[in-house]
Amino acid sequence: MRIIRILTQPHTLSLALLAGLASGCVNKQRMTEPARSVGEQLLLSTAIARALSELDMEAIGRLKGFKVYLSTSYLKALDQEFLIGSLRDLLFSNGVLLVDDVSLAQIVVEVRSGANSLDSATVTAGIAEDQALPNPVTGAPVALPELALFKKENNVSVTTMALVAYHSDTREHIFSSGSLLGGAYDRHYQLLGLFRLRFTDVPELRAIKGLKRRYR
Repeated sequence: MRIIRILTQPHTLSLALLAGLASGCVNKQRMTEPARSVGEQLLLSTAIARALSELDMEAIGRLKGFKVYLSTSYLKALDQEFLIGSLRDLLFSNGVLLVDDVSLAQIVVEVRSGANSLDSATVTAGIAEDQALPNPVTGAPVALPELALFKKENNVSVTTMALVAYHSDTREHIFSSGSLLGGAYDRHYQLLGLFRLRFTDVPELRAIKGLKRRYR
């Protein structure tokens, strides 16, 4: 009976109700996160597009009206499908007749890539997110919370590629593009953990930034 009286006391019920509300007010919703971020993919695709924009259109014009096979045997790069698709679009839009079988081709165009990747560098004035101190009791490392007075994160993507074209029957050389270079950047600045600035030359990232402000 004493237990029942304690549980029915007003202050006891209030504490129980408060504990119940506190335990039930956390509602965290998580969406699936892919291995690669939107920023990384857009940086790389922008670098690819800018490298292709360096192509000599006069040389591409020499392929107009011919059946051309695009060889990717020497191509191995990140976002390879986007690179190939963008090059096919460029060739088609300039009157090149792409074929899927090399035996039907009058001309072969080989594409290769020297680099297609992303470099990232972070500078932190304060406590970085990956710093830790040893536990004085167990000796195990204990992660410290990030406390940055100033933080700069610089992401730069670079793509280099080259094309060579030759007649499929005689192997006579038609043209070589030389190295084509494209790049993009995305920079983040943070001051006192409160003020954040972002500078990028990727049009889609600037558009996304506007969307985030709109739906915040």
